[in-house]
Amino acid sequence: MIYEETYHYLLKHVSSTEFDTCLYSLLHSDWDGVIQSPLHMMANGVGTSEKYMKQIIRKFTSPKDGSPQIFVPFQQDGEMLYKFNLGPTSNLGFNYKTDRYCKKYRFFFRDAFKGLTISAKRLLLMGAYRMSVSKSEEVMFDYHEIVSEPTPLFTRQRLLESIETIYRAGLGDLVKISFTCKSFSKKEFIVFTFKEGTLGDFLENRAERAGLRRTIFDSGFPGHINDAVSMELERVGKYVFRSFLKDAKKTDTPRDTQKELLTLARFVYSQALKKFGKALLANKHLLTEPKQASAYLSTIVYNETLEQMAKYAHRAESIKSLLDREHFHKEISEKALGREVNYMEVSHHVEPIRLKFQQADFIHTILNGWCEEWLISRVKTVTEEAVGDVSATENPHDQKRTAFDYITTLRNDTYDQLDKLLALIEKFGNAAVAPSTQLYPLTKKRETIQSYFAIHRERLDALSACSS
Repeated sequence: MIYEETYHYLLKHVSSTEFDTCLYSLLHSDWDGVIQSPLHMMANGVGTSEKYMKQIIRKFTSPKDGSPQIFVPFQQDGEMLYKFNLGPTSNLGFNYKTDRYCKKYRFFFRDAFKGLTISAKRLLLMGAYRMSVSKSEEVMFDYHEIVSEPTPLFTRQRLLESIETIYRAGLGDLVKISFTCKSFSKKEFIVFTFKEGTLGDFLENRAERAGLRRTIFDSGFPGHINDAVSMELERVGKYVFRSFLKDAKKTDTPRDTQKELLTLARFVYSQALKKFGKALLANKHLLTEPKQASAYLSTIVYNETLEQMAKYAHRAESIKSLLDREHFHKEISEKALGREVNYMEVSHHVEPIRLKFQQADFIHTILNGWCEEWLISRVKTVTEEAVGDVSATENPHDQKRTAFDYITTLRNDTYDQLDKLLALIEKFGNAAVAPSTQLYPLTKKRETIQSYFAIHRERLDALSACSS
């Protein structure tokens, strides 16, 4: 989407080619706002040379005169990428139901539009933005919204020239721009009448899907992932991002913690896709079974999240052990200041450590809850399907056996994963933390899972008895 912040920036701060570069970036950014397009593709998509595109990137990454930084550069897998930094991403802060935005209408990417002057582009953007917000293909502006003092976007002459440029470029079939006046007030208005159907004629951002396919390809699977399977895998990814951030958005969670969760969601999803790609060579049937493919990926995501939960639990306990060494912090503070210090000064010294602990502990809690919800959802679904189908099937015992086998496999796989994590912590855990303390989060998790599986096994046994 063209967010409100982006809209206002485009109206005042860019050249014609920079305008097109921003729109291209929005169309090719993933859920994190990262532009998934190399330099030569950006230049070709915008319709300029690579040399000039490099100049635009330099301007956007190193702004002057207090302008915002539009592109944030960073290295990823040895490649220089850029994050579009104007307006929120859908994952952090943007709300489709309440926030104002303009859709990426198809005409923004037509050659006729790219050839317009910057004033003509801005005029069409104003009309399109109001169309998107009002959801009406006929919109109206008070004349002084466009031509106003002391720093007008347009003079009357520039406005007339922009309208003429739009028609001369052959865009008269897209929009009619006219002047009207209310007789009782003599106020002048500008009316945009867009072609019927324009409101729904916008381009979908497929950058995330392209990234998904590239990740699977890079993992060693050379085949094509069709749209039906890709969409189901994307749904798993969206669930990971939204569920990781759900509780963080409900509370006054610090922004850096939300960003840490966002980074973690991307890591878990990417790692799961890599493992999914490796598994496809032996499970090619998933390429024709979208629902099975998403269920398979979801299980990998669960195991990845379980591992990250263990890591954050260990991190929180390690930081807490450091926090608890009050005498150690007092000595460091006194050595740094060259004098005795009081409790408040020591507390100030350890505040950054305390914040790190709170973040690690919070994220551990989020991931722990996520793993429980995922497990409960899967087991509950299978059990309820077995209960609901027992009266409708001629072989209720087979139905019960299928559910029992699934739950047993899920339980054993979870136990195996927990055992591996416990062994790793015992071998590589922080020596400053007591082994029982380090292992407690996972042993507690195992006890909880054991109880939960036992309850559902009894329920299935009861189902079997009733159907006998």
